[in-house]
Amino acid sequence: MPFNKERRLILKRLGVIASIALTALLIYEVFFSLTHVYEYDARIEAKLTTLSSRIDGEIEKVYVAEGDRVKKNDLLVALKARVQRLKIEALEADLIREQGQRAKIEAEVSVFKQDLASRLATKREAIKALQIEHTTIRNRFELAKKNLTRARILFQKKLTSKKSFEEEQSKTLIIEAEVDSSLANIKVAKLELREIEASASHLEVLEADKMIKNANIRKINNLKDQQLEILTYHYIRSPIDGIVDSVYKYTSEHVEEAERIILLHDENSLWIQANVDESQLRHLEIGQKVIIDMDAYPYPFEEFKGIVTFIGSVTASQVLGEQEFSEGRSRKLTQRIPIRIKMLDPPEKIAPGMLVEVNIQIYDQFNF
Repeated sequence: MPFNKERRLILKRLGVIASIALTALLIYEVFFSLTHVYEYDARIEAKLTTLSSRIDGEIEKVYVAEGDRVKKNDLLVALKARVQRLKIEALEADLIREQGQRAKIEAEVSVFKQDLASRLATKREAIKALQIEHTTIRNRFELAKKNLTRARILFQKKLTSKKSFEEEQSKTLIIEAEVDSSLANIKVAKLELREIEASASHLEVLEADKMIKNANIRKINNLKDQQLEILTYHYIRSPIDGIVDSVYKYTSEHVEEAERIILLHDENSLWIQANVDESQLRHLEIGQKVIIDMDAYPYPFEEFKGIVTFIGSVTASQVLGEQEFSEGRSRKLTQRIPIRIKMLDPPEKIAPGMLVEVNIQIYDQFNF
């Protein structure tokens, strides 16, 4: 009997302890629910970058494999580009030809300008000399006419011989002929000057040819730039520092324009995406602290910290474009709000799509 009594006392004490423990657990759960928002189904997300071919072609070489870390501008894939290089070489040859012809025209222009300037200067000086000579002859002619007039008067008065008069008359006629000849030479020289000046129109022809060559050179340069730009399409480079997630095409495979080749992500752009029950929305704020448990690093061995960086303004169903169920009009469906969480101490090995559990601490809302 004493043994049974003692046994009942122990059982009673155990029951009291169990009741206290259960009450404490219930109190803790209530306290926890009031001070934390817990979400079991959260995932690691990242900005995925898909690299596609911008042209049709055959892959010459793939320089990376899945899991490789790459730097911005690293060469990832090269397409065969021999035909493209030949096009560029042909344009470069055309460019050299046009530049050579332009240089030849420029040389012709320079020589023609010098020759034209020299001929014009020479002819103008010659005209000046002819005009001076004409003036001299004209003066001699005026003097000869005076001498002839005097000789005629003397001859009429029988003061000089007929021979002397005739000599003066002959001299005057000769000088008069020289005057006419010098005047004719001046006219001819002026006509030649106008011809030389008219030949300057050839300079306009040369300048027009030069303008055509300049236009051709610009056109070829534009075509060359276009072909060089297309050549860059044959080399797919990383736009970011990141990790190669998938390689879809390999050496010697044919790819078409817009066909994907490489998938990579920036490991520094990772975040946690969680969809929180709409009833908890009023408790959430940007900057709240978060405790993160990862399936890959189970608690209590590993635990990570984070903060809330984004709270969605629409429900997850709207973001995903889901249609309302047909029975949605007859019953109320709980919606979920997407939030983003930044990890403050991420592990070294982490990948998009990994499952995590988040514990958002909202106790500050209740002044704890």
